[in-house]
Amino acid sequence: MRPPIRVAIVDDEPLARQALRMVLETDPEVAVVGDCVGVDAPALIEREGVELVFLDVQMPEVDGFEVLAALRPGALPATVFVTAHDEYAVRAFEVHAIDYLLKPFDDARLHTALARAKQRLARPGDGADLAGVQAQLRALLADAARAERAPVERLLVRTRGKVIAIRAADIDWIEAADYYATLHVGGAAHLVR
Repeated sequence: MRPPIRVAIVDDEPLARQALRMVLETDPEVAVVGDCVGVDAPALIEREGVELVFLDVQMPEVDGFEVLAALRPGALPATVFVTAHDEYAVRAFEVHAIDYLLKPFDDARLHTALARAKQRLARPGDGADLAGVQAQLRALLADAARAERAPVERLLVRTRGKVIAIRAADIDWIEAADYYATLHVGGAAHLVR
């Protein structure tokens, strides 16, 4: 039996890293060996022998593509990009990304990406041909189009040291201030970045 896939999560948002970790750690075939921001990612990936990275695109100091460029060729892990920006999809496939998750995504979409990664890691080289890459790109663009039409059903919010899920339908109103928003839900108020 194969040892668990060594996974790293790279995102500048701690809440996003924690949410990904919570879902990934439920899979016995996965071992999350670390999470960090972009600037720390190359060292983590090489030190821990990461096989699969869930990688944000836009981060301060070092973006996702710069993380990959900073790695030596032998240390390049399989990559699933996780971002709120659909305009980087083609570039992601130019660096042989396995998948491209558009935030916000649901657990089912994450499990689909993880299944693709497991399949690729089980058979290195599959999908690297032009037809395979084109088929993946078409599937991802279709997923992105569906995701754009799907309403956000829940938001993850950190409050009092824990993460809670708030149903979008339960939000009474949202108050914005600079980089923050306050979600007013019933009698409670939740500050989010």
